[in-house]
Amino acid sequence: MGNKISKTSKKSTPLPSTNTQEDSDFRYIEGRRYHNGESVKYPLPNDDEVDRLHQQHFLLRYVWQRNFGAPVKHILNQDGTKVLDVGCGAGSWILEMASNYPNTQFTGLDISPIQPSEIKPKKVNFVIANVLDKLPFENDTFDYIFQRFLVSVIPKDSWPDVINELTRVLKPGGYLELVEINPIPFQLGPVTSLYFNAVEKILQLRDLDQQIPYKLRSYFEQHGNLENITEEKNRLPYGPETGKLGQAAIENSNLAFSHAKPFLLEAIKISSEEFDNNLDVSAKELNEFDSYHETCCVYARKKGNY
Repeated sequence: MGNKISKTSKKSTPLPSTNTQEDSDFRYIEGRRYHNGESVKYPLPNDDEVDRLHQQHFLLRYVWQRNFGAPVKHILNQDGTKVLDVGCGAGSWILEMASNYPNTQFTGLDISPIQPSEIKPKKVNFVIANVLDKLPFENDTFDYIFQRFLVSVIPKDSWPDVINELTRVLKPGGYLELVEINPIPFQLGPVTSLYFNAVEKILQLRDLDQQIPYKLRSYFEQHGNLENITEEKNRLPYGPETGKLGQAAIENSNLAFSHAKPFLLEAIKISSEEFDNNLDVSAKELNEFDSYHETCCVYARKKGNY
């Protein structure tokens, strides 16, 4: 299915937790709620994105056949281990990891308060914060930091600063893992190309870098305080041989198109009705043209010992 991977006891201290935002933090377009901050680049809404984000998590777990790549299983099984998930979204990754590793304390950080607040494991908490700001944690706080799919969040020139900040709050000997996707698939049909050409324009206008999956390793190498750097590549496929996986990926893609519709319409310059009708054509093309995204996972250890 085109998803083969290629490889080139501590004391627990509660972490800060907050999950509220003001109405002024949002704006509404055609009944959908979007972030309102000038520094927020994310083009998708934060109202009913939850289901799509859950689906995306399970797609990626199936494609990679795992939830993480860094060699941290032994750390996760120790009492008091602290893990940070940056850009946690709906909390899908954290909730599954917390079930698998009940001795670990998990903290999810996101700009949107869309995570579960009532029904969640005791050792899970969520912090509302912007990764582009200074993280609300002390130096050397976490044993493992995971971040996935922030290509549509972090501006091109901000990636080194974000990696610096993630490394700051990572303990010496701990692991940092970033997973990114090229948001523009390969092998596209004519109608689907219109949508993704619009996506590319939006990324450029917001100073976002679709090439970031291919730059992560060099950013890690340039940092100077990260070692044992490993890069792995994979594909998120849509084609006919992928069966239910491909169909779920197509559904996820079309949901993302629908959710970003106000911004895509500005770039495509077609009617709202034509936009909706073409989604069915795009779904067929993704399958027939055997389209796929490239994804990349890079992880490394922070220099020093526990």
